[in-house]
Amino acid sequence: MKQGKNQTPRIFSGNIPLYDNAETERLAMIAKALSDPIRIQMVYFLQNRSDLCTCEFEELLGLAQSKVSYHLNILFKAKLIEREIHGSWSHYKLRDQDVFRKLQTLRSSTVKQS
Repeated sequence: MKQGKNQTPRIFSGNIPLYDNAETERLAMIAKALSDPIRIQMVYFLQNRSDLCTCEFEELLGLAQSKVSYHLNILFKAKLIEREIHGSWSHYKLRDQDVFRKLQTLRSSTVKQS
C-alpha cells in the first residue's frame, strides 16, 4: 500500500520479530507434504488403521508401487509417518494419530459459517 507524503507507516521492520527460520521451514515441509490428495488419503487410511504396508496402499489406492513409495517417502521425510521394516515389507504408521483430525479442524476454520 502506498503511503501519502504526510502519512507514516503503521509498522516498521523489526516491530514484529520474524518467526524462527528452522520452524518456518519445518511447517512449510509439512504443508507441502499434505498438499496432495493422495497423501491426504494415505494419512486418512493410517488414521483408521494402526499400520499399513506399501502393498496395502497399492491395493487401497489402485496405484503402482513406485507411485505409492514416492508419496510415502514425502510423508516420511516430513516426519508425519514412521516406517518399520519387517523382512522385505515396509509398514507405516502415523507419528501423531490426531494429524487427520487436525487437518479437518484447519479445514473447518477456513469454511465460512452461515
